[in-house]
Amino acid sequence: MLTLTLNRESRTPLQLQIFQFYLQAIQQGDLLRGDKLPSIREQAQVLNVAKITVVMAYDKLMAAGLIKSRHGIGYEVIFTTPVRIPPAHVPMSQGSPPVTPKAAGVSTDVYAEPGRECYCRMGVPDPNAFPWASWRKWNNAPSVLKEQLLTRYHSPNGLFSLREQLVRYLNLSRGINTRAENIIITNGIQEGLSLLSQIFIIHHAVSQQKKCHVVTESPCYSGAWHLFNYYGANITSIAVDNHGLQTDNLPEYETQLCYVTPAHQYPMGSVLSLERRQALLTWAQRVGAYIIEDDYDAVFTYGENHLPALKAMDYHNRVIYMGTFSKTLGPGARLGYLICPDELLPAVQNMKALNNNGSQWLLQQFLAELMQNQVFYTHISKLASSYAARLNQLRDGLSALFPTGKIAGATAGLHLSLRVERHPDTIARLQQRCLQAGIRFDTLADIENGSETAWRKENSDVVMFFGFGGLQIQQINRVLSVLEQALTQPC
Repeated sequence: MLTLTLNRESRTPLQLQIFQFYLQAIQQGDLLRGDKLPSIREQAQVLNVAKITVVMAYDKLMAAGLIKSRHGIGYEVIFTTPVRIPPAHVPMSQGSPPVTPKAAGVSTDVYAEPGRECYCRMGVPDPNAFPWASWRKWNNAPSVLKEQLLTRYHSPNGLFSLREQLVRYLNLSRGINTRAENIIITNGIQEGLSLLSQIFIIHHAVSQQKKCHVVTESPCYSGAWHLFNYYGANITSIAVDNHGLQTDNLPEYETQLCYVTPAHQYPMGSVLSLERRQALLTWAQRVGAYIIEDDYDAVFTYGENHLPALKAMDYHNRVIYMGTFSKTLGPGARLGYLICPDELLPAVQNMKALNNNGSQWLLQQFLAELMQNQVFYTHISKLASSYAARLNQLRDGLSALFPTGKIAGATAGLHLSLRVERHPDTIARLQQRCLQAGIRFDTLADIENGSETAWRKENSDVVMFFGFGGLQIQQINRVLSVLEQALTQPC
């Protein structure tokens, strides 16, 4: 016999508890077609609730097509319970175990469970980076277009209005000349990497019966490295130095992809020199490779003599350019984009459609209008000014604390790297002391993914990383103060 008991301490309304009880009982077959439910008066008395509470619960059950009210009879179950076939008992010796897929590696340098400590995390923008005032004003204004954005399917390539604005933005900020038709809006850079991995690595393995060859930097962004590695690519890692990827060491044989972060090497922070950019483009044409240019945070550049993007120097359609709004709006917006050569457009477009059929259409339109009204340009200008002040404060402080250290990454982006000639155990103890004081930073050892081998063959320094985008000036001062105190403690 079914017994209904209400939990009066639960936040779930009593009428919803009644509904959920009978919903489960009917779906599981404890109540069958033709069975009667207690009358409203009887149920109310037994449960010691108001009649309206029972009425509301029964109305929900009727609306769900589970029961009906019959005059003179009461409430009757009309739902037909699905036929349940008893499981076949197959002896273990005859059964085959299911395949257990190998888990892919994840990017611990991109996301980790938040703690209470002040974390100098790389790639994190200001918590107030999203233009909330503009969003509230735009979102509160009635619009038929906004209704259609949420209730219709749109092009998987992205809204044309945003892609048109990106053409102008990229020309102004990065010197890139492209067309709206060559731009595909993605769910951040990570999806762009996933799309390219699918159409290059997986397709190459199936169609050519051999592994796709991918060249990466060493060290390399974990989100790219783990994707290429998991999909089974044959990876060649080339060490970076103070001038970026060492192009003299590029392999002289057939290569399909080369992944680089030329404007602000991730994670070391170096900038690929103009000479090496030209050498990389020439090499790509020679070996038949496409270059993936990940321009993840170059929208924030400091100083003068900014080098053009690789894509701006690409006259042979060898560069696939990747950008993101994670640093200007926030990672939660999940908006990025690809600029694809004409030859790749059909493959990337169709794979995007198969993966998810589109990206955040409402936010796309908001961003398009923000860019069209010039508000976006003012927004990033203010952010850049604020970030420049934080960078200078952090760089000057680290230089004073580590006078023999080598700081890189101060020309762009949201993090600095600091190389020191100290024993790894010494830096590990420094990390622990800082963590006890509520300050956290990463080292290269903390974010290793397998791409570091080539770099470590040439370097023995310990590398520390300090992100400043998500920290205010007072927090940076606290980081420097804790570091100073930790350094004065005996080893």
